[in-house]
Amino acid sequence: MTRSAASDEAASAARPRGGFRLPRAARLRTTRDIRRTMREGRRSGGRLVDVFFASSPAGRPRIGIVTPRHGRTAVARNRVRRRLFEIARIQLLPALEARRLDLDVILRAKPAAYEASYRKLQAVLRDATEIVCAR
Repeated sequence: MTRSAASDEAASAARPRGGFRLPRAARLRTTRDIRRTMREGRRSGGRLVDVFFASSPAGRPRIGIVTPRHGRTAVARNRVRRRLFEIARIQLLPALEARRLDLDVILRAKPAAYEASYRKLQAVLRDATEIVCAR
């Protein structure tokens, strides 16, 4: 089944200007930066996700996701990682930018996060966003 031209136009019109991806400059990619943030930063723990945050040497907010194995398959880990990145892109990064907080933030999934729904992860990260922005 092929898509119609009208549905292609609607799909492309709904796409935001920057796309649906977390911008490359907003990602924590190096092991050194991730370890520095986890070692030197503050920690806020929850039932589903641990949040580590420290000032960013890059001068802009950056997000990193850590999904430990916890005996899960790669499919489960990637699902959690994609959900956390999407929530961070939609709510955490804009909150940091609006408050002009140049922080590196690491979200580390706990075992319970693998069974949690998107909405539950979203609620947990909403609370974490308030904690990070308050400090």
